[in-house]
Amino acid sequence: MNRTTRIGSGAGFAGDRIEPAAALAEHAGLDDLVLECLAERTIALGQQRRLADPATGYDPMLRARLRRLLPVAARRGVRLVSNMGAANPPAAAEVARDLLREHGLTGRVAVLT
Repeated sequence: MNRTTRIGSGAGFAGDRIEPAAALAEHAGLDDLVLECLAERTIALGQQRRLADPATGYDPMLRARLRRLLPVAARRGVRLVSNMGAANPPAAAEVARDLLREHGLTGRVAVLT
């Protein structure tokens, strides 16, 4: 059985705008929305933040992106896939879990390290 999977790109770098990703999640009939936010410089900056505060090190736009995207993604059944964890993927996962609870949503959060 062939199944089509619709994948959209909601970010191409750490500083990308959030609105186009939200529009894709809302209107494009996607299965997955990918937020590609990692590069060597991004990892280095994340590592500096993590050294200053071990609870950080993830993409500084993580909270803003997820606050905007989680409700629409949940409503539309869109999975979010990202590397916004940068130098601290487990901390980014905790932020994602906190934001799911904040929005009254349920979902799985996976982390690759």
